[in-house]
Amino acid sequence: MAKYIYSRFSPRNTDYQQQIDALLAAEPGAEQVQDRVRGDIDPMARRAFRQMFDSLKDGDAIWVWWLTALGHDFNQVQATVSALLDKGVTLYTLSEPLTFAPQAEASRVLLSLLSGYGNVQTRRRLLAAEHSRKAIKEDPELWQQKFRGRPADREKHREIAAMLLEGHKLQHVADSCNVSISTVKRVKSKLSQFDDEGALRTRHTCKRHKDNNL
Repeated sequence: MAKYIYSRFSPRNTDYQQQIDALLAAEPGAEQVQDRVRGDIDPMARRAFRQMFDSLKDGDAIWVWWLTALGHDFNQVQATVSALLDKGVTLYTLSEPLTFAPQAEASRVLLSLLSGYGNVQTRRRLLAAEHSRKAIKEDPELWQQKFRGRPADREKHREIAAMLLEGHKLQHVADSCNVSISTVKRVKSKLSQFDDEGALRTRHTCKRHKDNNL
């Protein structure tokens, strides 16, 4: 039986190391899997989680600090936990001790709760969005201000483009420039608009890590 400790690193989580220490104390022999991808991305779309998931076998176990390691959306968490149980994997949480075990009645009840909370969460989001639209439609100037879109950080985009043109990997660019991976992908998709000589390389250089192997 393989054992894993899965965590999502965030510089905003000042308690991250304490949580890892507690997980290791609870299961010292477990293999650590650290996910550094930023944003609310489905776990199955995260490289670290996906690789771990594909290697899981019936009887394996995963420890997380709390269910938020799998996402902040109840429906997303419910789908991920269900996928783990379908593979015969047991999931443990440490912050508030919960156990999701395959074919256990308690697991079915917990999944039903997650599904119910997910439906409520979705309805509240839709309702809040509708109320907000109705409120600001009464003020045309406010409507234009809210829905004109956030202006792009052109300076940051130049830095990202420079690193991409130099051949750095997407995740390394995201970490070095302190942006999400989706921002890097958007800039990459627009690089075809620039000249073939890589002129952006001479305009800006993003401050990046000393590790040139990344």
